[in-house]
Amino acid sequence: MTGIRALGYIVFRGPVEEWASFGAGLLGAQVARHETHEVRLRTDERAWRIAIEAGFAAGPDSLVALGFEVESSAALSELAESLTAQGIDVRADDELARHRQVRRLIVFADGDGNQCEAYYGHEIDHTPFVSPRGIEFVTGDLGVGHAFLFSDDATKSVDFYTERLGFRLSDTIDLGIAEGIFMHCNPRHHSVAVATIPGMQLGIGHLMLEVRSLEAVGMALDIANERGDEIQITIGQHTNDRMTSFYVTTPSGFQIEYGWNGLLIDDADWIVGHHLAISTWGHKFTTPLTVPTTGATA
Repeated sequence: MTGIRALGYIVFRGPVEEWASFGAGLLGAQVARHETHEVRLRTDERAWRIAIEAGFAAGPDSLVALGFEVESSAALSELAESLTAQGIDVRADDELARHRQVRRLIVFADGDGNQCEAYYGHEIDHTPFVSPRGIEFVTGDLGVGHAFLFSDDATKSVDFYTERLGFRLSDTIDLGIAEGIFMHCNPRHHSVAVATIPGMQLGIGHLMLEVRSLEAVGMALDIANERGDEIQITIGQHTNDRMTSFYVTTPSGFQIEYGWNGLLIDDADWIVGHHLAISTWGHKFTTPLTVPTTGATA
């Protein structure tokens, strides 16, 4: 076992000012740091969970790094040794660790070239987390949420995450034009999912953030409509993780899935299944799945 416990944080690039407004006003996250070159968002007691670095935003290509948490320094060393033995290029980066506010950090790439940062000792902010919208997020040992990635070869990507990082297969879904493959590293139904979508740019499809009430989802949907944010997928419930959610386009062009009541897995009795539909109800596309051709800088 590699010791990976969660998708602990995630880093994107995009327009910083727009993200500060989007993160606080719509998502209900607390702005932990707001500078010209970067904004960081808190969703719990951690110093931050989501960071946006100033730069060109291009949908899936907005992904900068996936941050995977391990439980200890020994677990991080074990992971580094395991990956190196399997021919994966791994480097320690003390400067980046300080910037990410963690004790130690290693950097490597997954099968699609996405930067992965495994770490331990994420700083805890002992000032209370205060959501500007009174939101409580489902995080803790489950991590920030889940990331859905567009892959060049989903099967190879799954092999990387399961065989080299120790993720377990949750289930699969027939997406019509491709198969979605969902993997977990803790009781959250999935922390990483992948699919090979014809013609789609590699990178982030969506980041899921889970809140503790259906009311919070409904209020966010109202706010998104009032703000004029693009709702790419209407509210609905997924077949596999039972999440009731909607999808809103971020200032960087990818999607946030904002949801409630996600399924938890117990590996002792979990059976992998295959779903023939994405959702039991709702989740209708209002816009096609496209990649922006222009973006903003900040």
